[in-house]
Amino acid sequence: MDSTLSNEIKAWQESGSPQQVGLNWTRSRSEWMQAFPNHSKFLLSLPENIDRSCLRSICNTSNALVFEKFLAVMVWGYSNLGYGTYRVLKMFNTANSILNLEAASEFCRSNEPKSAYEYLMNNRLSNLGPSYASKYISFSTPRETSAPILDSLILLWIQKYAQKDFAGLSIAKMGWNIRTYSFYCDWIESHANANNCFPDEVELVLFRMAELEFSKTSIWANK
Repeated sequence: MDSTLSNEIKAWQESGSPQQVGLNWTRSRSEWMQAFPNHSKFLLSLPENIDRSCLRSICNTSNALVFEKFLAVMVWGYSNLGYGTYRVLKMFNTANSILNLEAASEFCRSNEPKSAYEYLMNNRLSNLGPSYASKYISFSTPRETSAPILDSLILLWIQKYAQKDFAGLSIAKMGWNIRTYSFYCDWIESHANANNCFPDEVELVLFRMAELEFSKTSIWANK
């Protein structure tokens, strides 16, 4: 385990375990509704501020279609970036996109996030990279199971501070790699077990450290 991460988790817990604030996406709501008119009712049902707990509830309900669950995660992930709708449309228009998302979701519901990752790696949606795929997998998997988000900021932190832990694995750049993702899931889980918290809480603490050092202009900075 990484001592820096463990110490930061303890400090986070001692400060009351503050959660990440929600994303206010009202500025881009009309763009998403225009891009996905068949899902406008669902988009209107989303709160003005979308947070992690909201996404987990959406992804684990039977009242939303699989693509709507995926759409909610993408809205959160792309925040108010202007190119988000274009990229997600490309994903949606990929052949068998819904079938592939449904198959990945089934793996997630069965507590098999690694299998979900491998499935999406082998059955790719256009423009869906491993970072955003891990977001969807994370919120679609029961919280007790380690299925953390792995994005470019976290990878930078691992490259700088946890190289020894990830020795022999591909961490030089962000790309699809089932061995790296599988080890990352286990690595996060070991920290969660040692600190009596959820895996996604470890990932949040890790993300905040990575963001503070590598992306001070991020919309999530200090949130």
